[in-house]
Amino acid sequence: MDSEKPLTLHMIGHGHIDPTWLWRWTEGYEEVRATFRSALARMDETPDLRFTASSACFYQWVKDTEPELFEAIRARVAEGRWEIAGGLWVEPDCNIPCGESFARHGLYSQRFFHREFGKRARVAFNPDSFGHAGTLPQIFRKLGMDRYVYMRPSPVREMDYPDGTTFWWEAPDGSRVLACNLPESYNAVGEELRDRMARLPRFPHLNPGQRDILCFFGVGNHGGGPTKEAVAHILSVQAQGEGAAVRFSTLGEYFDAFQAGMDPANVPVIRNELQHHARGCYSVHAEVKRLNRRVEHALMTAERFAAAAWLLDARDYPADQLEKAWQDLLYNQFHDILAGTSLESSYADTRDALGAARHRADVIRNQAIQGIARGIDTTPEGNTLVVVNPLAWPVECPVLAPPAAARTLAEPLHLVDDSGAIVPLQTVRGERIDHVRRAFVAELPAMGYRCYHLRSGAVPVKAARGLEASPRLLENDWWRLAFDPESGALCELFDKQNRVSVLRGGLELAALVDHSDTWGHDIDGWRVEAGRFSGAVLDVAECGEVLATVRSRSRFRNSEAVLELTLHRDLPLIDCFLRVNWQEAYTLLKLGFDTHITGGAVTAEAPYGHQERPTDGGEEPCQQWIDLSGEIGGMPYGLAVLNDGQYGYDARGGVLRMTLLRSPAYAHHDNGRYDARAGWPLMDQGWHETRLHLLPHAGGWRGARVPKKAWELNVPPVVHVESAHPGHRPQRSSLLGTESGNVLLSVIKCAEDGDDLVIRGYETDGLPADTRLHLPHFDKTYDLHFAPHEIKTLRIHRDTWEMRETNLLEE
Repeated sequence: MDSEKPLTLHMIGHGHIDPTWLWRWTEGYEEVRATFRSALARMDETPDLRFTASSACFYQWVKDTEPELFEAIRARVAEGRWEIAGGLWVEPDCNIPCGESFARHGLYSQRFFHREFGKRARVAFNPDSFGHAGTLPQIFRKLGMDRYVYMRPSPVREMDYPDGTTFWWEAPDGSRVLACNLPESYNAVGEELRDRMARLPRFPHLNPGQRDILCFFGVGNHGGGPTKEAVAHILSVQAQGEGAAVRFSTLGEYFDAFQAGMDPANVPVIRNELQHHARGCYSVHAEVKRLNRRVEHALMTAERFAAAAWLLDARDYPADQLEKAWQDLLYNQFHDILAGTSLESSYADTRDALGAARHRADVIRNQAIQGIARGIDTTPEGNTLVVVNPLAWPVECPVLAPPAAARTLAEPLHLVDDSGAIVPLQTVRGERIDHVRRAFVAELPAMGYRCYHLRSGAVPVKAARGLEASPRLLENDWWRLAFDPESGALCELFDKQNRVSVLRGGLELAALVDHSDTWGHDIDGWRVEAGRFSGAVLDVAECGEVLATVRSRSRFRNSEAVLELTLHRDLPLIDCFLRVNWQEAYTLLKLGFDTHITGGAVTAEAPYGHQERPTDGGEEPCQQWIDLSGEIGGMPYGLAVLNDGQYGYDARGGVLRMTLLRSPAYAHHDNGRYDARAGWPLMDQGWHETRLHLLPHAGGWRGARVPKKAWELNVPPVVHVESAHPGHRPQRSSLLGTESGNVLLSVIKCAEDGDDLVIRGYETDGLPADTRLHLPHFDKTYDLHFAPHEIKTLRIHRDTWEMRETNLLEE
């Protein structure tokens, strides 16, 4: 460390580009080309100028449409004057995408950069994202990036940095990246640039002894980059030689200088998520968030089946199709798209792109299952239901036979499994007035299938467990649920196994006053109620051999809600299906669980991990599950809420609330004012659907296997109807699975290069795990050890069956 080193401003030439925001992607596409062309022109004029640009998608666009521009960029990269930053497909939202989405951002981007430029990004770069999950450092490190630059939350107004804004950011597994919270914005030209260069040497949040400071300049948001005027001003300050030294620089050069000049004792360590900015973004535009979740799982499911079919020699692996579908998803995880802060017209493009990605995934999945099913011996005659479990652990779960297999109410049927045993079967409501479906509970092997056969004629099955339903009561051997006749709310949830009354005030839909803008700027939570749904009509929608459902219809102002709670005779599952027709302006909708839990803390899923938080009432991000655990009557007890597309919640004391909908105007920023008379379109209007699973549990969430239960909700089995034919495959088979309860295998795919199978999993509980990976079809077993919170990627060679560990780049 050189204490006499002069203070140096590292001037980072940049042009921040939102490819979709207050414009559609086609306009953003052109702005990428224009910004890159302008940057090259400024570099031609000024030999010392450097330029930093992120987002592999942008480079792919230029390569596809303006090859000569791409070659010029390639030359500047080779010179070291054009810095590739980010290592991700775009600058995504950093709270909402799942862990595997971040892995694919890096996998496809770093491979592209290495292929086209012979190098990869070392600095992860998300300056404009609205908060950053605490699990990201491990993901970045395993993508080849050990440095991070971001701007939000602000070091001035939103996050406290007592020891400096350049720090080691440490993930729960111990992985670290050297992170820098930008002292000021990524945009600056003209007077703003002059003032910034004078102001930054006195920035109050520098590290002790810090002599190197980042200073971005350039026109941004709609692109632009460094201007002639800005470059000229920087050159003039250099020529004057007064005050801080000024140099054209890159992010990499800044970090190199910072580390060389700093006493390691003055570089603090932050072991937490980096929050909060714009808390409304966790929930606004419910449709795009739900689509994101469904496409993520659709792609991972398609890959598993495609890999299975490839291993079984049933089909070739469609790598190119899957990569394109993933890239469509990754683009639409751009922070202003997935956060819900873009123009209404841009979301038509998002629906199209995500719909195309999901359809491609479904086609790949179907082709793979068809290829496998054609080899199964499905004799004797009749319809066979091939029920396929995409998950790498055994599941017992409810199943609905497809309409074609169920036929009409007039036809009595019974169901047998692959061993010939009778399986309880129930006729339930279909999608047409004169059609029905058949419900049953399936026990399925890990990452495999099991055949069930529909046979003519009703066969009575003696029930081993109880199940009762009335408009005000729903009960099985595990739970007793009671309903309030006025509000339709669940007012009692009694755990019969542990003799615990879980709810204090019930489960209710509450509307809250929301005067904030689309982002939810300067809001830490929503607490003022506008009212609750009431005037309920309760009825029993289903009751039979397998399941029972109580349905509640209620209203609030111009909105209506239909809530269905279902219990199963042979499963300890509480299923909650909600349909809401939302017709409110600047109002937020929450589903609240008022529990008897005291002394609790909340744990929420984060990308490839989890985050623990206090119950202080603030709005927080989540993914597939949230859990409130503490005590009830001295007994350790908790309630987990699993969801299929929600990302925001709050908790105060024993009350846990899931945020469902927000209805500000589209792209209403804090400097705007909404006028109802102007007729600006409001968000989240119309019908919405969500499915939750409620999981009360004695003890903590780890013992209840909450992470895997959340995956079971989001990745249900696939039911395929196969005609009768002979075959060489058995009626029940498992391809792959693990033994440990706290190791979750998320990815089974083919390698991006080579003839290998890639398997990825992570440790869910923060505890070490020794487990075995089984491939029973091939008689292969591998012993594995996972450190707490570890993400592990494995490559298995198809011919030799040799296994080795790799990073997220499959290297």
